[in-house]
Amino acid sequence: MKLFFIWTILGAIAFSDINVMTSKQNRLISVSKEELANLYLGKIDTIKGIKAIPVDNKENYREFYQKVLKKTPEQLRAYWMREIHEGKRVPPKKMSSSEIKQAMSRNTNIIAYASESSNAKVLLTLK
Repeated sequence: MKLFFIWTILGAIAFSDINVMTSKQNRLISVSKEELANLYLGKIDTIKGIKAIPVDNKENYREFYQKVLKKTPEQLRAYWMREIHEGKRVPPKKMSSSEIKQAMSRNTNIIAYASESSNAKVLLTLK
């Protein structure tokens, strides 16, 4: 019985929704998974003509990249090592949820993700 309860809790945590969000002052209304993938891989820096600054959430990092790119943190590390070595791109900055909330209040171009929306505009919910 205890094992069943633990697996139920872990399953709920592992499959929680992730909200992709930005400042309420940002003009973006929505974002696609493809746009997110390109933004978080450093391939684009605008979405629908609007400047976008991706920020990684330390708490939901693994789950976000699994849902958007189907990649593990190890695979992402290898990707970024190549990009940095070749002088092409740098990875998004990693912040805690509270740091993201503060940064978003200072810069309306930030796009981040979390399991809660924390009074921000939700652009997409990843199931």
